[in-house]
Amino acid sequence: MQCLARRSGVHVTKRSLIMQTDSKYLKLNKSEFLYLVVEDLAPSVSQMITLRLATVHTEEEIRSAFRHIMDLYPKLRTIVEPTLFSQRLKVISDEIHINALFDDAFKIKRDLPFDSQAFKDYQNEFLNESFTLQQALPIKIRFLPEENILLISVHHMTCDGVGWINMVSSLMAHLNGKETIAPALEDPSMVPGVFQKPYITAPIQVFKSWKLLSAENKKTAHDKIISPAETKTDFIGSVSMKHRYLQNELADLKPKAKSMGYSLNIYFLTALARCFFERYGEEHGDTVSIRLSYDLRPYFDKDAPVFGNYVTTSILRAYRKDMASPQRMMENLQSQLTNAIDRLKHKKLSYPWLLDKAFTLIGKKLYSLGILAGKRKDTIPVPTIHFSTVGSLDFLNKAGEKAQVRDVIATVPTFGMFMTLCNIDGVFNVNLSYPSAEFSDDRMESFISEFDQELGSLASMDSETVTETTEREATTA
Repeated sequence: MQCLARRSGVHVTKRSLIMQTDSKYLKLNKSEFLYLVVEDLAPSVSQMITLRLATVHTEEEIRSAFRHIMDLYPKLRTIVEPTLFSQRLKVISDEIHINALFDDAFKIKRDLPFDSQAFKDYQNEFLNESFTLQQALPIKIRFLPEENILLISVHHMTCDGVGWINMVSSLMAHLNGKETIAPALEDPSMVPGVFQKPYITAPIQVFKSWKLLSAENKKTAHDKIISPAETKTDFIGSVSMKHRYLQNELADLKPKAKSMGYSLNIYFLTALARCFFERYGEEHGDTVSIRLSYDLRPYFDKDAPVFGNYVTTSILRAYRKDMASPQRMMENLQSQLTNAIDRLKHKKLSYPWLLDKAFTLIGKKLYSLGILAGKRKDTIPVPTIHFSTVGSLDFLNKAGEKAQVRDVIATVPTFGMFMTLCNIDGVFNVNLSYPSAEFSDDRMESFISEFDQELGSLASMDSETVTETTEREATTA
């Protein structure tokens, strides 16, 4: 759950945008380097945002707004430049150069009705469209004027979920006539979010983090993880996506989750885990592994970055033995989530971060070969599913303002199943991405339906009965 509650970090004002005029160079942090490596192996590692506007805008209006966004966020006007031993980002500041690159990034698409198969096919095509990062911007925009739809593909190296939400928020502010001030060019380092000061104590922090990780690995060593892939491949291929609106709405689910004593996110995770257990028998495993993403920005002592990639992850596990008691499953997931947040707050994740950082030192080529070898030997740890909820995006629609958002659909490709969930005006939309060669479209379509049904089933359960069942089972266990 990518802590996406952080809203736009861009200051909205009536002052004019000020852009730096000199080209600058940025190093890549650990996450950015990883996505740059994967870009050479996969068709694309973009985040695709389908932005449906409720208001009508001209082609020139949308084009001008995005050209403004280029100036606002320096990382959107970067190209990758190789160095002797690594890569760096060059921030383009020359107006003529930026305009030429922007003309290549911004295109108009016509005759693609939102509900048509042609539109869905184009979404998949656009999602898998690769970036040429040494010659082009890390963002592509397609505007469908007849549908008032924007398809925005942003390279994951460039920003994370919080980053694209800030970007969309800035876009809406501009369409509503509000000028924004460009944030300062930010240091890409993740160190302030990972290590406590003084940094001289870093070795002690790493040792404590290693002990925590070792204890956790020992505890879960015998878990048999459910792998939902129908076919295993030895390559990283294209991804597909399925999208739908859930029948269960915020007004139905939030009170139920509250009555059971848990957040809506725990409620979603429980429903998700139960779907896998109901779909896959015991021979497939006893554990559902759910990867969650977390935003590191709240854990910076000061001057947290606005735009870029500052994400870390953790794994939560749900167990088949808890299927008879949803409340107990929720309790277990909540305990794990609380521990994960505690490690973030108290910066106890330095060892896995340092380990990942060390791998960047072997260089892009060797890193790529290592990932491919891991894929072929099936040694890359792929969770049952990666789940991310951005929560409510109602803040994008300000009362009385002319530009309004109808819908936001977020899509992220990965090595396995990746589900994103968000809502506007109480209606949830869910998007599921998955490797095309390893999952069938029909089974992924039905999985979303099963998830929706499971949410409804949990909502229909009597809280007192659930609690009594949990207590009885705990007594006889």
